[in-house]
Amino acid sequence: MTTYAIGLGSNLGDRLENLRYAVTELGRVGAVMGVSSVYETAPMGGPEQGHYLNAVVLVGVEEDPDSMLAICHSIESGAGRVREEPWGPRTLDLDLIASDTTTGGRAVLPHPRAAEREFVLRPLCEVWPEAIVAPGLTAREALAAIGHHGVDRLARVWLTPETPALARWLVVVQFSLLGLVALAMTYDGSVVVRAEVSRLVGVGLSIIGVVVAVSATRRLDTAFTPNPEPRPGSSLVDHGPYRYVRHPIYSGLVLLALGGSAAVASWAGLAGSGVLIVFFLVKIAYEERRLRMRYAGYRDYMRRVRGRIVPFLL
Repeated sequence: MTTYAIGLGSNLGDRLENLRYAVTELGRVGAVMGVSSVYETAPMGGPEQGHYLNAVVLVGVEEDPDSMLAICHSIESGAGRVREEPWGPRTLDLDLIASDTTTGGRAVLPHPRAAEREFVLRPLCEVWPEAIVAPGLTAREALAAIGHHGVDRLARVWLTPETPALARWLVVVQFSLLGLVALAMTYDGSVVVRAEVSRLVGVGLSIIGVVVAVSATRRLDTAFTPNPEPRPGSSLVDHGPYRYVRHPIYSGLVLLALGGSAAVASWAGLAGSGVLIVFFLVKIAYEERRLRMRYAGYRDYMRRVRGRIVPFLL
């Protein structure tokens, strides 16, 4: 059996599903021995085009390099790839990166440019750090030499649409925190004299929070989910309150928590609201990596809309 490291790339169509399709098809050919995290990478050369999702798969097969190259081309065609221009955008790109066999014929191993490409080396080092990517040079050594140049790791778990355990726990923690903030508002001794201004400001913030959260939820329509994993088949929403902040539902919940705490002058509630803000920022960091995997345009959306829960600030 021969072991091959195969680089996967996609920047057209449903990029994530294209990569999943490639892993499935490679599994029909041989034994999938390792799959790296998925990364997002800026295109190198060619016409203007979107960012790529990249990964590396380690597969063991009873095929020589030329036969394996032909299999890779067949899988690309099955994903709808059309070779119209060099370095152009593509639904799926499979490259033979490295192997434990000698090369010959059309296939050149290791890949001539593997040692120069971070988007190849970084995922390759996860599954086969000692792979030879140039004469006398391993993937680990090559990556150390070129350093980090903006290849972003998005997720370790990505092969199936099933919700990762971390995503489920984030939802549990979110609702627990919301319950604790509500409980903190009634905590004995936490409520001080209710100043009229505090009540008015609190009620106003609460109303705004409800309006923002409801409006943002309605804009999402069937794409709405408390889960940080975007729904399969959904589209990126960038209108309504999403023109001003990327996560307006969280903005609304924070306003509601702050407003409720101010209305009853609860210092415990205000402190709990601060913890809630920190938690939302952590959840957003996870969620936005998953959103970037699902929506090719999410990276550009992040550039246009800078605020996560507060416009222009936070």
